[in-house]
Amino acid sequence: MKLQTLVVSTAVAAALSVSPVFAEKVTGKAVGITKGVMEVAGISRNQDNKATIDPAFAKTSRPCPPFCFQPTAPFSPAEVDTVTELDVIHAARDAAGGDSSVLVVDARTPGWVKKGTIPHAVNVPFTKLNSKALAKDPMAVVEIMTDTFGVKDMDGVLNYDNAKTLYLFCNGSWCGQSPASIRALLTMGYPQDKIKYYRGGMNSWKSLGLTAK
Repeated sequence: MKLQTLVVSTAVAAALSVSPVFAEKVTGKAVGITKGVMEVAGISRNQDNKATIDPAFAKTSRPCPPFCFQPTAPFSPAEVDTVTELDVIHAARDAAGGDSSVLVVDARTPGWVKKGTIPHAVNVPFTKLNSKALAKDPMAVVEIMTDTFGVKDMDGVLNYDNAKTLYLFCNGSWCGQSPASIRALLTMGYPQDKIKYYRGGMNSWKSLGLTAK
């Protein structure tokens, strides 16, 4: 189910409201995540009302191919949910809080990750998890799934009962890295209801001034 709002208790909302120390950093009006919520699991928005997008994501005309727009559902006929920033924030918060059933996955190559990633995300480069990697060394892909994604290898049969729900992202709607990883996962039988696609990726994340570590 897609999350349309970020649900927090009254106590949590109070704890996340602007503190005097945080308020001193505001340049202009406060910039919250949702009304009354300034920070979640170390994720907040840039408080400088004059801030502009990261230059690394300012280019508007990347050549297509390969940088073509990804459809909202590029995995047909599989039904993989496309999720929003609030869904990813919620997942990152849960993972940071010890929930072993969810994982935010940065599918980009390390060079891009160094430019900033979503807090609490785990980097699994698409170069290690795509159709080519699967064809070249399927056991290496299985190892990623068993070591990182909670899949059990039962004498060559993959058991997904305790597999994590994955929130995969890359650079944005023009980036094919996380879709490539998702297609490989689906080929391996990963349950489609346990795969979430954050199509906006780092382009949307940074355009909203959200924390990137």
